[in-house]
Parts: sequence; structure tokens; C-alpha cells
Amino acid sequence: MGAPGSAASASCARGGAGTHRRRRQQQQQQQQQRKFQYGNYNKYYGYRNPGWSEDPRVRVLRPEWFRGKAVLDLGCNTGHLTLTLAKNWQPARVTGLDIDGALVHAARQNVRHYLSELAAEEARRRRREGAAEQERGRDLAPPAARHPFPISLRICRGPIAAPPVAQPAPSAPGDFPANVTFVQGNYVLPNDELLVSQKPEYDVILCLSMTKWVHLNWGDAGLQRLFKRVYRHLQPGGIFILEPQPWASYGKRKKLTETIYKNYYSIRFKPDQFSSYLTGPEVGFSSYELIGTPKSSSKGFQRPIYLFHKGPSFARK
Repeated sequence: MGAPGSAASASCARGGAGTHRRRRQQQQQQQQQRKFQYGNYNKYYGYRNPGWSEDPRVRVLRPEWFRGKAVLDLGCNTGHLTLTLAKNWQPARVTGLDIDGALVHAARQNVRHYLSELAAEEARRRRREGAAEQERGRDLAPPAARHPFPISLRICRGPIAAPPVAQPAPSAPGDFPANVTFVQGNYVLPNDELLVSQKPEYDVILCLSMTKWVHLNWGDAGLQRLFKRVYRHLQPGGIFILEPQPWASYGKRKKLTETIYKNYYSIRFKPDQFSSYLTGPEVGFSSYELIGTPKSSSKGFQRPIYLFHKGPSFARK
């Protein structure tokens, strides 16, 4: 039979090891939480659009708002919505901005996937045209080498080799992928004094599911500064497309960092006040409208989207 002291020592050792393990797990969890303190989830589109289906927000946007325009997408994440707009609606140029360099890198890599889709779509179009010509008695079907690869090959092996991403060509504005760029950066300026140097550059600015993260990290002043910068950044007649998260969703993330925790309890500027603030004297948008609340299969992602007009109302066709 062992000595009582030895058993007690062993028990203490086990208890100490368990405490150390729990502390280490807590530290790892805190580090993981801090990693995503800006809402920069690298699987965001997987959460929002299970199975990588079309982003339902696209359905409430109109192609004529973007065609031939200069567009800025704030908080672009891995760029799927940005690339969809650039590929399908021929804006003159689209800039996707995100604070997370890893997400910006992923967005640049995703250009290849969208080029692969474009190449496959073009090959299918050629094949359909060739079949139609054959029916009319003219054998004008495209060469076999131009037929698309089986989709199973792209799923297993990744995107088909696509042409290199070209530099923007002034003679062909709106051509994808020359019309899209991804940039790392923080859109929230350090202070209000810097706002005076902001010049109008864009016709359309999108801020989709980003306000909560700006609010939690930079407080009321930071979010209000972002709104003011957006207004100054837009050309007269430009539009601001905003999808704010509801206040009820803030509390779930209040413990991510100490700064977020403090900001959460100091916030007085709530999401239901955004519209009146944006159209008030501090910012200056002339009018706004609700353009839709896209249905989503994912819980918590069915949010209203608003369009704010700068200067003369942006004509809807």
C-alpha cells in the first residue's frame, strides 16, 4: 500500500496538469477569437451560401447601377460577390477592399476560378452556336479542342488553366478580369481631420454586413467617420448600398477582445438610427430606399439592404 503523502502528491500533480491544460485551451481560444475580431471569417461565404450557391443579395441589385461605373466593395472578404459583379455586369472598374491580407490573397486567387467559369461558358456558347449552324446544313461547329472540359475534371482538379490576368486596358473598360482589383487596407481613418482630403472617386460603394465589425472595433466615432468618408468618396449622383447587421447580433461577439467588450457597452448609435444619420446634416445623403430583404437559407443572414443617393437621385430604370 502506497504512502498517503505520495497519493496526495500525485493527485495534486494531476490537478495542476489539468489546470494548465485548461488555461492553455482558453489562451488558444482567445487567440482564435482575436484572429476574427474584424469579422474576417475565411469561410464566410460558406456559412452564408451553403453549397456555394449564388449570393441571394445579387437578386436585389440592378445591373444598370454597375455597368460602366467605378465601384468600391468594402469588406470584400474572399471576393465572391465582388467577382460576380465584375464578371457579369461590366463595371468600368471594381475595387475590393478588406483589412485581412489573407482574405485579399484568397480573393486574388479566386479570379482564376471565375476565369475558368468564363472559359467554360464561352465554350458552351460556341458549341450551341455550332449545333445551330449544323441544323441549318452548315457544319460550323467549333473544333474539338475548344469544347469545355467535363465539369467533373474541374471539381476534382481545380479550375481549368485560364489566361493570365491582364492589366486594365483603357480601350476596353468593363472587360473581366482587367476591371477588378483587390486591396488590403482599413477604410476607417484615424481621425476626422483626414476626411477633408478625401476626393470623390466612385459611383457606387457597397458596405454589406460590415457595420457591426467597424462599430465593435472603432465604436460610434469610427462608424460615423466611415459613413462620412463614403459620402465624400462618392461622385455626385453616386449611390451607397448598405446592409447593416441588427443590434441583436452584436452581443454574440462582444467578448472577442477587450476593446470590443468596452466598445459594445459604450455604443449609443444603434443600427435603427443609421438611415436618419446618413440623410441628416452630418453626412448629407439626399434620400434613401429599402431595395430588398433577400431570403437566405442560413439563419441570421436575412437582412434588409438600403440604397442611399448622393445629390440628384440616382435614376432607376
